[in-house]
Amino acid sequence: MTKYTFEFKVKLVQEYWNGDVSYSDLMRKYNIPSMITIRKWVLQASVHGLSSLKAQHTKKVYSQDFKLFVVNYVKTHEVSQMAVAAHFGITFSRVNSWVNTFQKMGAAGLRKRPRGRPASMTKSTNKKLNPSAEEKYKEEILKLKAQLQETEMERDILKALAAMRHNQRKH
Repeated sequence: MTKYTFEFKVKLVQEYWNGDVSYSDLMRKYNIPSMITIRKWVLQASVHGLSSLKAQHTKKVYSQDFKLFVVNYVKTHEVSQMAVAAHFGITFSRVNSWVNTFQKMGAAGLRKRPRGRPASMTKSTNKKLNPSAEEKYKEEILKLKAQLQETEMERDILKALAAMRHNQRKH
């Protein structure tokens, strides 16, 4: 069971959209522990509509390619992980987890994990995942895309600066 009902979430989002109250006002009024929760609901409803606030009771399994695509989106677009989560219709914690896993273990960490109980009862802590050639290739592509995005941004800043200096010299 979810902590907040669909109707309650819709009520809060609509109350915020009416412009009568702020996030902190809603937080105090309805005794919600964090403004972030309300902000997530508003952002999700803005991007995907009010129906997206319904609790989903099915476990969705995402492919490694999709996870890498989301991580790439986070790295190459200058938006928050919360905005990326709303954009793709997934939870913030899931996006955050994928980004952290990618940073620690690379593409191999985003593999689909085997289900069920392990065959042996041995304790294996901190298993080192060996990335396949394809995973290494995908990691390299993501790193290069992030570098390209950063370089393009630096270029645009330098162009704007040069244009400003040129305009100053004319005057």
